[in-house]
Amino acid sequence: MNEYDPGNGPLVVMSDSPKRPSGCRIVFTLLVVLALLGASASGAIWYFFLREQPEPVEQDELVAATAVINQEPTAAAALPATSAAAATAVALPTPPAAADVNRIVFVNSDGQLVSLAPDGSNERLLTDAQQRFQFPAWSPDGRLVAAVGADRTGAGIFVLDDGETEAAPEPLYADPRNGPFYLYWSPDSNQVSFLASHPDGMALHLVQADGSADSRVLTTGGPLYWQWTADSRQMFVHSGFAGADSRLELIAADGDGTGDSLASPGFFQAPGISADGRYLAFAEEAAGTNSRLVVRDTQSDTEVQQRHAGIVALAWSPTANQLAYTSGSEPDSRSFVGPLRLMDAASGEVSLLSQEPIVAFFWSPNGRYLAAVSILGRGEGDINVQGGKTAVGKHLYQQNLPRLRLLVYDVTTDEGRLLFEFVPTFTFATQFLPFFDQYALSHQIWSPQSDALVLPMVEDGRNQIFIVNITTGQKQFLAEGLMPFWSPR
Repeated sequence: MNEYDPGNGPLVVMSDSPKRPSGCRIVFTLLVVLALLGASASGAIWYFFLREQPEPVEQDELVAATAVINQEPTAAAALPATSAAAATAVALPTPPAAADVNRIVFVNSDGQLVSLAPDGSNERLLTDAQQRFQFPAWSPDGRLVAAVGADRTGAGIFVLDDGETEAAPEPLYADPRNGPFYLYWSPDSNQVSFLASHPDGMALHLVQADGSADSRVLTTGGPLYWQWTADSRQMFVHSGFAGADSRLELIAADGDGTGDSLASPGFFQAPGISADGRYLAFAEEAAGTNSRLVVRDTQSDTEVQQRHAGIVALAWSPTANQLAYTSGSEPDSRSFVGPLRLMDAASGEVSLLSQEPIVAFFWSPNGRYLAAVSILGRGEGDINVQGGKTAVGKHLYQQNLPRLRLLVYDVTTDEGRLLFEFVPTFTFATQFLPFFDQYALSHQIWSPQSDALVLPMVEDGRNQIFIVNITTGQKQFLAEGLMPFWSPR
């Protein structure tokens, strides 16, 4: 195992002197820790009835919201149907020939799905139903939208056509007790993988997007993370976080949910596969209570390893064999909030992009930019509370959601800049950010042209959606609503 010198200086520099974590950072870290503890099915279904308004959140609402936070998404990766050691590079699939979509879908104040063009034109109401919907995701070909919908009879998975309004959509899966809470399209747009509550913790389901077959349970565990392989034939699954009951394996999408173990999982969430399918990235348990980041070359069966503190969060560039990652800044850290680094998979060289406490980061489709969100340092924000359940409840009750910084890094020119500060919506802060590494695989906030972001913010006491120009830093109001996501094309 190699220690490394960060090499290039940080693009956005903070003081090197140690500081105590701010109350703002403590709150976010607690949310991450709570999210790792597991949750009940009833909490997930309950959350769909919570209208996200910038109003005080009572302590019992915090408990229910925490249950949803704990419903951890999972991620799956793709390799050919051979062992990891014998695997070769997998070409990324070519989407079917069609006109560019370039649309945004979001959830309006009534819990219904709306899509529109980035300039606000051509607005379409996709649902006018009794269900309330959450976290809509575009199919990779940009033709369909999948979402979780729930009413007081239960929750289900729905797939909708962007050109039609559904008053009574038929679910592909529905269950009054074991409700779904996260979904992720297969790269070929033919299947929807999703997580639902299960007596064993969580169940990873697969269902045909056209409804031609019933859903089936592929595997169970908890928490679960996965990434699809590019050919939609396999999934790189991390189950159980770390320890004796955890798993890290490649499983076939049409198989029995088991595969060969690749390593003993360390302290991380979503595993990753490089754009060409050659490299796998994950954390592996080391001696004692330590964990190390591993990048495995499946062609040569060699590895690059790096020690890390706390939990590590990672994501591959969509166009190159570059791995971005964050990890806790202290050895005993229980979160992945920390400096942002970039690793070259072939050489193992690591450069430091930022010393800021990065909460989440997202690659642009062209692989040139990293959009990152950091949390304000001590004394810079409007939150200064101590850790603990009571403090978190007070924090949410006061609606002092953390004030975040939006930064963009150009990995080709070694330039980084702060665009602005903003207050995120409740769901963005408590559900999306703690699991950003998984959601980045299934829900896109970047424009297809890699020139803008779509983000939900609280402004003037309302949940609003803005388009952010990454060159000028200007933001343009798009609509009032929640959970906006851009089409991949």
